[in-house]
Amino acid sequence: MSILDFKSEDEILFDPGYSGSVARVSGNIDYLYSAFSAIPSLKQKKFQFSILYPKFLKSIELNSAFYLGCMLWGVYLKSLKNRKIVNNPCFGTEFDDECFFEVDFLINFITGGLNRDAKYYLNKTYTPNPLYIKILENYKEFLSLNKGFIEVEKTDDILLPVALKNPNDADIKEIYNAIYAAVEKDDLTILFTVADKILP
Repeated sequence: MSILDFKSEDEILFDPGYSGSVARVSGNIDYLYSAFSAIPSLKQKKFQFSILYPKFLKSIELNSAFYLGCMLWGVYLKSLKNRKIVNNPCFGTEFDDECFFEVDFLINFITGGLNRDAKYYLNKTYTPNPLYIKILENYKEFLSLNKGFIEVEKTDDILLPVALKNPNDADIKEIYNAIYAAVEKDDLTILFTVADKILP
């Protein structure tokens, strides 16, 4: 279920509909990279990396858009007073540091690992988009503040990083419209158009 067909005055979805888009990202970066690392031959590695490199770039873009989207949705939810959040799969579970694994891996990958391997296997330089790093660092704090969302039952329970901007009503409406369009068009990159509404 997504915000496209969810109608309620008292409740709101935990996920506006991002999960479907993320599931179609071309492979989990950690999984792809682990498979690549297991290849013994240097020649095969160079060939395989040339195939994986554009997939890595696309996956980094979409994952960054997803994490931005989570914060945008969190900001939007926080603007709604005392609404019950439904379909939160994390609620009532135990907090586990493993929830940081993917975002930590992505930060390390785009700030060091990918450039190192791009130089070695492709003779290319990878320069990470500063926006992606800003998104990932703020998302990690967002995730930490909310303890993996295990206690988030109502919109008032959501905690936002201090660094995030406090958007006005017009910005909140623009954020919602961008989220709706991203879900409707199955294109999370639309969310980048409103990144400046919350990121410093």
